Amino acid sequence: MNSLVNHLSRLAYNRSAGLFLIRLALGLLFFTHGLMKVENLSMTYALFAHFGFSGWVGFCIAWLETIGGLALILGVATRLFAFLFGIEMLVATILIGFAHGVGVEFVLMLVSFALMLLGSGRFSVYKMECDTCGGMLCDGEGSCIVVAS
Repeated sequence: MNSLVNHLSRLAYNRSAGLFLIRLALGLLFFTHGLMKVENLSMTYALFAHFGFSGWVGFCIAWLETIGGLALILGVATRLFAFLFGIEMLVATILIGFAHGVGVEFVLMLVSFALMLLGSGRFSVYKMECDTCGGMLCDGEGSCIVVAS
């Protein structure tokens, strides 16, 4: 019985496919919300002014979500954009607070930071990290390339 369970569980194990699904979900969410902000920048400026930010912050966030969401879907610079989304959602969580329980911003922050730690996986257009050591400038053998400055 144990061998059957082990065999079936191995069939359902695919780290890269799981990372792709997480990237796809997070990327689609940020891309669509960013596109809405870009298409109506006057509303975006007003929204960010309501929270005490200047209009250029809203402009930057709108384009970050649009470009970064697309990058997550494609698997390009996944760790960078996941980190930026995590910071964005951290600020949103602080602004909104926990008065009504855990908000979606908090969950998006956790998922973004988790994706930052895990990387893009095998199913990406341009994977920038090594599977062995996680380095960005690695030869694939686990020994990172030293870049002269």
